[in-house]
This record gives sequence, C-alpha cells and structure tokens, in this order.
Amino acid sequence: MRWESLFADLEAQFAAAAARDQVSEVREIVRIERARQTLVQRLAGAVGGDVDLQLLGGERLGGRLAGIGKDWLMLNRAGTEELVPINAVSWWMARERTRTLAEPTESRVKFSQALRVLVRDRARVSVGGIDGSLLASGTLDQVGQDFVEVALHPNDEFRRTPAVNGRVSIPFHAIARVRSGS
Repeated sequence: MRWESLFADLEAQFAAAAARDQVSEVREIVRIERARQTLVQRLAGAVGGDVDLQLLGGERLGGRLAGIGKDWLMLNRAGTEELVPINAVSWWMARERTRTLAEPTESRVKFSQALRVLVRDRARVSVGGIDGSLLASGTLDQVGQDFVEVALHPNDEFRRTPAVNGRVSIPFHAIARVRSGS
C-alpha cells in the first residue's frame, strides 16, 4: 500500500511538471509570434471596425478601417475616404477589440498603386502633410516612383486646362493623408 501511494504521488508530480512545461512552451511560442507581427498585420485585425489614428503632424482621424495594403491604410469617415501611408501614423487605437490573425495577411498593393487608382478615376483630393498642413487641393495628375503630382484648380470646377492654376509635386515621405470625397 505504501509503495502504491509513493508511486502515485511520483506520477502526479511528473504529470504536473509536464503540464507546467507545456504551458511554458505555449507561452513562449505566443511571445515569439507576437514579436514577429508587423504593424500592418496588427492593423489587419481591425479591418471593418472603427479606429482612431493620430498622424505625425498631430491631426487625428477616426472612422471605419476599410482596407489595408502593404504600406497604407484606407479610412472611411463621414462621406470621405482617407488614404494614409503607414509611416505617417503616430499611433492608432481600435474602438473595439481587434481579432488576432492566425495567418499573417499582407496585401501586395503599395501606396503608389493605390494613388494610381485615384489618378485613373480623376478624383478630387486634398493632400495633407506630415507637419499637419494642407499641401495641395485639386486632382491627382501623375504618380511617380516616390512622388505624386497634383493639378491645382478651384474645388467647384472640374480639372480642365483653363481651370488649372499650376501643378505641385509632393514626395511620398511628406504625405500624411490623401482625402477624397465630399
């Protein structure tokens, strides 16, 4: 009887140690996976939900996170769309708990490609700078490898040659947001 009790106690100790080791391993794996996560992957868990952003220039934006690309995010808010390069975001906060993605997802669409869609659509935009200033308001004319060109014209006129007052070329690194819509 005494031996049976001793062996049962040893077995229980071994089982408890194995369970502790397994919990420790799982925690370590979770820490490693979290350390590998990029900001874009973390933001992807909030797509479809409401978020608040603060841009480098201090401007705060809030709205529904409509999409995310390789180096940008799209925010829908009050009839407008905000295309924001990730490197212009100081911080972001989800208004509800974000889901953790099992598999990291990352769109291959880059900021320059998203801007080219706006050029194709001849969208009227306002371009905000990382210093919080309004850099330009008009129609996107061209997107280069590292810059965008905006045709300046009055907001109440279409982009026609007589209405264009000039063109502004803006490097991507100076852009905090590109707003289209009302």
